[in-house]
Amino acid sequence: MNEYYETVSQAFDQAAATYDDLYATNPIMAWMRRESLAVLAAAFPPGGLLLEIGCGTGEEALALGRQGYHVAATDISPAMIGIARAKDAGRSLVTWHVLAAGHLADLIQPYGTAAFDGAYACMGALNCEPGGHQVAAALADLLRPGALFVCSVINRFCAWEIAWGLLHLRPDQAFRRLGKGWVRAGLASSQGSLAVPVRYYSPRGFARVYDPHFQVRTVRALPVLLPPPYLASLVEQHPSLLGRLERAERRWRERWPLFMLGDHFLMVLQRTGL
Repeated sequence: MNEYYETVSQAFDQAAATYDDLYATNPIMAWMRRESLAVLAAAFPPGGLLLEIGCGTGEEALALGRQGYHVAATDISPAMIGIARAKDAGRSLVTWHVLAAGHLADLIQPYGTAAFDGAYACMGALNCEPGGHQVAAALADLLRPGALFVCSVINRFCAWEIAWGLLHLRPDQAFRRLGKGWVRAGLASSQGSLAVPVRYYSPRGFARVYDPHFQVRTVRALPVLLPPPYLASLVEQHPSLLGRLERAERRWRERWPLFMLGDHFLMVLQRTGL
């Protein structure tokens, strides 16, 4: 597993310098971040201590820090953490940790059990983690009973991707997420050759990994009517179409079966126990 973590860490280190540029220029990625942040801000008690898994360059952690939350942010990539620390600029809004998700148990000693009021993992961070049950057990120790865990996960069944691949006679693209086990996937970066091993989940499959420590509260697609970020060019030149799709997205994304068919799904789980 350490060799796997080293591979992932190096890939994200290489992507770190241009990672934020993609959110700035890609309207779907920017929209996904805004939607995710809105859910995070609504989920957690004001001023609470939060844990982030896979913080990347720190945008979510810093945004929550400015809102008065205390955030312990972790990421496997030293380069990503370095950029996040530079953005913090000595304000100490966040405590930063270079740490793989599978090593979350290392935080029990400095913070204590049941220390956190909530946790979150954004934009597929947990798709790169081989020790899902290990993460679930460590989170259960770190979160107080009743606390929420919010995660956006790359979905196994993406309706847009399947339809686009079939329309362009690319069954390999259409069904690339449906294979079992690990798949090499392109990493969001200006360096198109970067890839990391990922495991795609359905909402039900992901929930099974976190049972019995957590119960599912809500699930929504992120997004399902809007295209995946890599197809953003289909709508970015048409602001009125983008606006209509965003409004429809908010109306339909939690309804069956659409919540199961997005590029990602955003799931809110609750720590079980009294």
